[in-house]
Amino acid sequence: MNQRPPLKRVARALISLGRGIAAVLTGGILLLGLTAAMVVVQGSRDEARPAGAALVTGEAVDSALTPEQKAQCDHAINLYRRGMVSRMILTGDSMFVALARPYLIDQGLPQQALLLAENTSLVGGIRAAANLARIQGISSVVIVAEPPMMLTALKVARDEGLTGYGSSPGVVSVVEKPYAVADGTWRYLKYVFAGI
Repeated sequence: MNQRPPLKRVARALISLGRGIAAVLTGGILLLGLTAAMVVVQGSRDEARPAGAALVTGEAVDSALTPEQKAQCDHAINLYRRGMVSRMILTGDSMFVALARPYLIDQGLPQQALLLAENTSLVGGIRAAANLARIQGISSVVIVAEPPMMLTALKVARDEGLTGYGSSPGVVSVVEKPYAVADGTWRYLKYVFAGI
């Protein structure tokens, strides 16, 4: 009986294992790169069009709206003034909602046009907003989110049965804000693979 020496079998097994690990790492790097590119492209697109409501998302970072959050609110108000939406759904943590609500009303949004869907996470907020939209008979939304979060927000909205379009007052740049692209990439992959 002709058997290979044990060392040769171990060496071949280690080589096969090494190739498998290299293939998995290469696949992971490609997935991250492709997702980051999708985050940048989607965050740079403006798909604004007539819809049932504007859906504004945010997370409080301080006791006042950031300049970026004010720009989001102003952008949503502009959609309302242009007649592209007749209602607005505001979602985010309680602090963001508490700050953005009076700001939107001060900018001329009628209180009866504003719907609130508080939630502490982006995914939970979009889900809550989708439930509220269904109750109100709204089937399409223009999502006004920070550019790096747009890909995730659109995916969640579409998974929840809404027709979603992205529109943001800014763009996301890998060069200027690599951490924002990384955060948007992580959030999207976390949602796709874990649903959160």
